[in-house]
Amino acid sequence: MNTEVQNPAVDATPEQNTETKSPFSPTLKGVLIGAVAGSVLPVFGTFSGAFIGGIAGKMYEKKYQNRDQAK
Repeated sequence: MNTEVQNPAVDATPEQNTETKSPFSPTLKGVLIGAVAGSVLPVFGTFSGAFIGGIAGKMYEKKYQNRDQAK
């Protein structure tokens, strides 16, 4: 039997700040992730992976830019 009483002040997880901005744009992150994935996966090459990642990053950026402006 576990008879330990947990102290919420000690056991509470710290709140994470979700408002921090990354120094890299979503497009650049998409290009880098796509390039790495393209170099690992045999289907895509490094440049095609970077191209697809850049497009995906730009779409992500536009989607969340519109959502943030609506607030």
